[in-house]
Amino acid sequence: MLFNSLEYLVFLPVTWLLFWALPARRRLDLLLVASYLFYASWSVPYAAMIFGLVVANYAFGIALGRASRRRKVLLLAFVSFDLGVLILFKYVDFGLTSFAAGANALLGTSWEPTLLRLVLPLGISFFTFEFIHYLVDIYRGEVAVHSFKKFHVFAAFFPTQIAGPIKRFQQFVPSLAAVGHFDPVLAREGLWLVGRGLAKKVLLGDRLAPWVQQGFSAAADGAIGTPDAWATALAFALQIYFDFSGYTDIARGSAALLGFRVPINFDMPYLATSLADFWRRWHISLSSWLRDYVFIPLGGSRRATPIVMRNLFITFWIAGVWHGAAWNFVLFGAMWGAGLAIQYALGTVIKLPRSRWTSVAGWVVAMVFYLLSLAVFRAPSVHAAGVMLQAMAGDGVGSGTQTVRGMLFVGGTAVALLCTWIASRYGWWPRLRMPAGPLRPIAFGAAASVVVMVATVAAPAGREVFFYFQF
Repeated sequence: MLFNSLEYLVFLPVTWLLFWALPARRRLDLLLVASYLFYASWSVPYAAMIFGLVVANYAFGIALGRASRRRKVLLLAFVSFDLGVLILFKYVDFGLTSFAAGANALLGTSWEPTLLRLVLPLGISFFTFEFIHYLVDIYRGEVAVHSFKKFHVFAAFFPTQIAGPIKRFQQFVPSLAAVGHFDPVLAREGLWLVGRGLAKKVLLGDRLAPWVQQGFSAAADGAIGTPDAWATALAFALQIYFDFSGYTDIARGSAALLGFRVPINFDMPYLATSLADFWRRWHISLSSWLRDYVFIPLGGSRRATPIVMRNLFITFWIAGVWHGAAWNFVLFGAMWGAGLAIQYALGTVIKLPRSRWTSVAGWVVAMVFYLLSLAVFRAPSVHAAGVMLQAMAGDGVGSGTQTVRGMLFVGGTAVALLCTWIASRYGWWPRLRMPAGPLRPIAFGAAASVVVMVATVAAPAGREVFFYFQF
């Protein structure tokens, strides 16, 4: 069941109405039923697997909270279990094929390993990180959640189940106490977020997808011109933002309709003025998770420069591998790890004054680096990534992959997005007057309905899956 499907546009209102119509003591039960129906619409066996993982991690948390000895051993065992499940489904076949390719090249053999060919459970990378965060924080002194129902809702919550944002239980579980109170302000915010997310995804993200596909298909065939390569990378930068932030808006809006606040995941990322600033604005729940559970445990930034550079490289290499089992994701993580490490080292010896011009220069460097990394991230193979990078370096072959109309649409969308963000940052955005009193929620609902109808009518003939569902 996709957020941009007719099924979800029926599922969400029905769940919302039933949730608030039931007595407060039954609302969490309904939320659990709705969450498993949502996941089971994709796979019933994997919904059962999610339940098993929830039970296991609930028991792990209770055991870790009660333990007074060998707590680190228990933590390592429990985290290894969660990582083992992730590795089994996501990385074993990649490891086998990579090892076989290396061995065959070295020894001149033709070994073909037997692969598991397991279907990747939707959202496994996201809920694995939530389980690990929960266990590590209990080890650090947080109190385990003793109510199985509350922990169950935290883990299985359908708005964030598939592609985040990655939740923290300290922020989520206390809000369960508020399910007895309907907050009209939060509900209006939820309607706005759902409408905005659908508009981002359907009107913009899905419209950009064909141009992105054409460009990377040309690169996979071995030839793409330099202007086309840059236009393709820019188109993908816009597509992935509208697609992923659109998903996040719908997830946060759906949660808000049910009385839950889910943290933001994007903060105008394409206004970032450095590589580090970009990750403070992009996929915030992932970058903050990596900071708290990888970078800081490795020693953080309070060490000698070479150690900090190592920590940055390892952290962002893991970020790349987390995205998928393919060499382009490995290279994507290595690019960002090396880029952030070099930026940190330069920052320790070169102190630039803060000014408008240094900010603009930093923005240019960050965006060029980001577009180059996206060429690797989206490419269907390492060979295609190499073709894209070669073309972006000025050695492109061929042209005409992207039409003038396509380039104008991509460029115009990019300019419009940046202008909107700049206007919002500096308070230049005009304020619209909404009706007061009882007409106010009706006006918000009508506006959201118009957005949904326009998005449905103007949608491309095919329905695109959210890009981050594959992770």
